Amino acid sequence: MNLTTRSLLPQISALRDGLSPAEIASWKLAAQAARQNWWNLFVQDTAYRLKYGIAGLAVPSELHQYKVGRIEIKTPAQRVLLTQYHPIKYYVSKKVRGATSLREDVAINEKFSLPLQIEISYRSSLAPVDSSSVAHFYAVVYSSYQGRTIETQVDIPFENVTGWQRLSANIDDVIGVARYYQLFIELDHVHGSFEWDNVAAWHNGVNWARDWRCTDVNNEITPVNFQIEASWEELFLPTGAEFASVYPNDNILP
Repeated sequence: MNLTTRSLLPQISALRDGLSPAEIASWKLAAQAARQNWWNLFVQDTAYRLKYGIAGLAVPSELHQYKVGRIEIKTPAQRVLLTQYHPIKYYVSKKVRGATSLREDVAINEKFSLPLQIEISYRSSLAPVDSSSVAHFYAVVYSSYQGRTIETQVDIPFENVTGWQRLSANIDDVIGVARYYQLFIELDHVHGSFEWDNVAAWHNGVNWARDWRCTDVNNEITPVNFQIEASWEELFLPTGAEFASVYPNDNILP
């Protein structure tokens, strides 16, 4: 908890004391979806609103909490393609325990076997440029069969204009042996705004989606995450398009 948040705690506590039992229950449901303590979520969200002068309290939701990812596409852009790589193994840099300056490369082993279930919460305000428009979240599973690499896709299509909703899709079987997979968010031949949160890539009993709460969707390679970005990587992001983590403004989208 940073200094600004601590200084706001008396004001936040007073606001908490004004919550009704029904409102507290709603915060608890939202926090459960985000796998957080409800008080921590309330403090995080309310401190942001107080710091930036946003009136009132948030309406808690099980579909999105605190910050979300947002894509904006304006002319001349028409397409954005983001990805998350999920290889079997990659490395991150971590401090050596007991040493102040020493670091070591540590392997992240992402055990992978089917089924794979992908999930996402989203809302959108997109206008198709032409009849070939596409908006979807999908995973590509790479499998080995008779010396070949085979790609199998599982897809969640998005509506062009919708309020918050949550969708999921499963892939249970592929040709050959499933090796690894890759996640994508693609908006093509569209203009407008799109927001998402609470991403999931469930397999082997774990949600392996990185930055699934969407607190920093547009980061870069760092000395810690030196092989794979800790969130989403842009494969196609032309002039006129941008993406970032934002506190959602209910006046922008449905």
